[in-house]
Amino acid sequence: CIRDSLVAAAQPVSVSTPLGVKSEVVLPDGSRVRLNGGTRIVYPALFGDERRVEVDGEAYFEVEHDRRAPFVVSTNGLDIEVLGTRFNIRNDDNEHRVTTVLLEGAVKAYASGREQASVRLHPAQQLVFDTRTHAMRLTDCPSAERSINWIDGRFCFEHDTFGEIVAELKRYYNVDIRFMDNRLRDMRFSGNFRVEDGIYHIMSVLQL
Repeated sequence: CIRDSLVAAAQPVSVSTPLGVKSEVVLPDGSRVRLNGGTRIVYPALFGDERRVEVDGEAYFEVEHDRRAPFVVSTNGLDIEVLGTRFNIRNDDNEHRVTTVLLEGAVKAYASGREQASVRLHPAQQLVFDTRTHAMRLTDCPSAERSINWIDGRFCFEHDTFGEIVAELKRYYNVDIRFMDNRLRDMRFSGNFRVEDGIYHIMSVLQL
């Protein structure tokens, strides 16, 4: 029975949310993770000396601090080492980037296997990681709380490209949107919507 328990503990747990659906996961250490639509998280059933999780998509973390067991989030070649914090991480595979926004606490980011070249984030800062070149760009982000508006079902576009907006709509509404003219991708829009407004309303406003 003890051996069976150890084997079960070693098995990874995988949780996925389909497009258009959000969910919350409580990790073995009590940390909480909110998953946006089209997101997958993988973590061990029991944490050991290191608390490592893998994320594909967008997730918001509230991490329980434990100096004895570092908490590391891995996504698309980027590792985020957490020092007790609240942060949002988003993997935009089509755009070849991972965006991390820190709301509270501190995190250390580095390309997987290159911890010596790490970048430390402070609250209200954003790190954009290029998954092709591994270049990292750190900027101030006064509107950091906007990064988790998705949790409350809100869209807040702030001079975003139409391509970025379409990616958001796909994630929330599980629809396929195609550009008949690629020049539209780089048009920029600002505006606030709620998910319950519906995609047809949002698209009609953008059309205007």
